[in-house]
Amino acid sequence: MGLLSFVHLFGVEKAALAVAFGVMALKDPAITVRGQRLAKGAIAAGLAYLLVLTGVFLYHMPALNTLAAKLGN
Repeated sequence: MGLLSFVHLFGVEKAALAVAFGVMALKDPAITVRGQRLAKGAIAAGLAYLLVLTGVFLYHMPALNTLAAKLGN
């Protein structure tokens, strides 16, 4: 996890870790009700961030393609 602090992918790696750790926490049979709520919140927040980032990327894809074509010339 310390190595991921040096990787910057617009927070995707942190959102994916939140989802992964939330799922792992929900599989624990000794989890408390508060822990379940926190795990579900982490999963929801991580998925929401990934969906928003995907939407923004897809919205700006035409402009990014135009920019890449101009830079390629």
